[in-house]
Amino acid sequence: MSFEEAYEKYLTLGTTHLKKQSVETLINKFNLHILYYFKNNDIYKLTKIDYLKWKNEIINKNYSNNFNNSLYAHFNAFLDFCVNYLNLDHNYLRDLGNFKKKQEDKKIDFYTLKEFNKFIKYCDNDIYKYFFCFLFYSGCRPGEVFALRFSDIDDKYVHIRHNMTSKGGRILDTTKNRSSNRTIILNRLLVKQIYKLKKYYVKLYNCDVFDYYVFGGKKPLSPTSVNRCKFKTCLLANIRPITLHQFRHSHATLLLNNNIPITEISRRLGHSKTSTTLDVYVHSNFMQEKRVLRTLNLLSKTKF
Repeated sequence: MSFEEAYEKYLTLGTTHLKKQSVETLINKFNLHILYYFKNNDIYKLTKIDYLKWKNEIINKNYSNNFNNSLYAHFNAFLDFCVNYLNLDHNYLRDLGNFKKKQEDKKIDFYTLKEFNKFIKYCDNDIYKYFFCFLFYSGCRPGEVFALRFSDIDDKYVHIRHNMTSKGGRILDTTKNRSSNRTIILNRLLVKQIYKLKKYYVKLYNCDVFDYYVFGGKKPLSPTSVNRCKFKTCLLANIRPITLHQFRHSHATLLLNNNIPITEISRRLGHSKTSTTLDVYVHSNFMQEKRVLRTLNLLSKTKF
């Protein structure tokens, strides 16, 4: 059986448990980084050295650790399927193990509160302005905010239940994982803005029954229009642009710098493990480093 034939069987039978977005990600990475290398081979004749050569080629392309880990996981799952259902003798890739982690400089950009206030001052459209405020003050993923409807809002609490995917058109999907399903509290500013938006849509559509999207009304805002507004606002504010996901980084860093426990930040972000939160955000926490320095300087004044 050719490698490509085995792959087609895997897509048909072995990915039924995956979300649509996950399957699309798998197909994209597999086609570009695995299938092209093996497709002309008989899958039963591949040896351990063949998989080792593939690993070395990927290493030479200098992808990130996360990207390499993802490739390994996808390939490993495929080969496990072949062992379990297509009579492949052995999964040699599992014997070789995952890619060795390399040292990476983590560059995580974010807005401080002062920078965000400068940015938001120049956003002249209320719907977009409230969208950016929600990203900054809630810490939700952009897809979760695009998917948000008024039925998800309960007074000052928001229930995160859905995610809006953008691959192959905008599709309302389930959240990223189980821990992403969560309820978080909203500050007074966001509660006030959501109330204003609801009144606006009721007046605009002359109907208060339809379960509108919080940011967009009958249809959610599109990422393209949001980014267009963001870049225009950054230009007016004379501030560097950050990605929509980096507003989430901004929220986490804001809470961390104000001594909110990492366990609560992790829950609010929808991380399954606090180690994920620590790994991403402690590296960018310059204010905490200054506090450590001040404390050490104070303690070192002790006379011996």
